[in-house]
Amino acid sequence: MKKKAVLIFVVLFVIASVVAVIAIEKNRNTPMERFIKTLQTTKHADDYVPVKILNNDENVQYEFLSYDLIDDKDIEKQTKYKAEFFVDGKVPPSDYIVKWTDYDAMARDYPKYDEWRKSGCSKGMTQTEAEEFMRIHEPEYTVDKHVKSKYLFVRCRITYMGNGRKEECLSLFDVFAMRRNEHIGPLNEFCYFDHPQPDIWEDGRTGDFFWYRFDKVGDSLECVLGCRLRGEHFDLSEENMYYIGFQPGTVYSGLDQFNPAHDKRCVALNDMPREAD
Repeated sequence: MKKKAVLIFVVLFVIASVVAVIAIEKNRNTPMERFIKTLQTTKHADDYVPVKILNNDENVQYEFLSYDLIDDKDIEKQTKYKAEFFVDGKVPPSDYIVKWTDYDAMARDYPKYDEWRKSGCSKGMTQTEAEEFMRIHEPEYTVDKHVKSKYLFVRCRITYMGNGRKEECLSLFDVFAMRRNEHIGPLNEFCYFDHPQPDIWEDGRTGDFFWYRFDKVGDSLECVLGCRLRGEHFDLSEENMYYIGFQPGTVYSGLDQFNPAHDKRCVALNDMPREAD
């Protein structure tokens, strides 16, 4: 009888120990890691209901419906996104060449710039000093280079809410990436819009390409907006969590406080359905 009681005690002790170890390991993860793990295991795109998000001016409401992500090596092969709707009037080449600046090398060589960069442009230099520094030194670290890129296409329903002009720039949302606790972005370049209105362009296609004229309050447009995510700005790893939406203020203000994983103005791509080929 005593042997049986001892055996039961040992079994219960082992179970309790295993449960305690699991709880400790779980708590070792950061809140962001637990949040990302939850998103990856519990969200289902087929249950997705678009969230209505107002842009920062509160003139236009966005609903992000679905997305597509195409590697640069495949962008010329695809036929879904037509050349006429790219801002340059042609499908980008697979070996798209950009002016690439090695900002990491610049930061290693100039500690004040490194401090300014890491602080979200608030320490080390004033804005005027930073502009002069970049004017002098950026060309030294810039070369023509093919940078690994991905093309993100987002299907949106955009509704004009009034409270301002009826002609609106629609390429205002941002793309963000999170890897663990590191926030990367926004540094996306818009390049595609499938409902252009040439009659309201003033400078050809370039700056006005993403502007759209709504007729009245409540008018909605379902469209596809596309942007290029360049590898020197984004870590294009599949491990990242990607978000689209709006950040308060300017690009450089409040980066330390802003978290797209928790902000109601942002939507995780993993939550959205992916466009069929």
